[in-house]
Amino acid sequence: MNPPAVVLYRSLILASVIAGLVGSFLDLAFPQLVPESLATAFEALPPPSVAAIISVSMLVLVTFGGAIAATIGLYLFQLWARPLALWMTVLGLLFHPLFDVSLQSGWAQLLLDVSSLLWGAVLAMSYTSSIRERFLPPPSVRENT
Repeated sequence: MNPPAVVLYRSLILASVIAGLVGSFLDLAFPQLVPESLATAFEALPPPSVAAIISVSMLVLVTFGGAIAATIGLYLFQLWARPLALWMTVLGLLFHPLFDVSLQSGWAQLLLDVSSLLWGAVLAMSYTSSIRERFLPPPSVRENT
């Protein structure tokens, strides 16, 4: 049986992922959450340049793959997962200015904010709580270095 800290840690990871996925797709599933007048104004904005689309697409591919690997690695307590998760989090923050203007319902934004807060708690726990011990190399490896 896992200690309570491990259960809490893994629950926070799962809750962060679920809140992020639901928040990301909520407005697609329920377009009525965004007022029609705002959606119409948003669609009337000029399209982004080809260079911006390529840059954002490359960043999304790298960050998405790295974030999936980091999330699985954190869940399984892999040594490499903590630094990867930090780098992918920082890299993911670059999305905001690159996407320029975005439109989300309040509910979608709430879920995305909750996901971000939970992810921050996961990262903090991985470095500062008793969980951090699970990310250390085995004692035999530590003694040889």
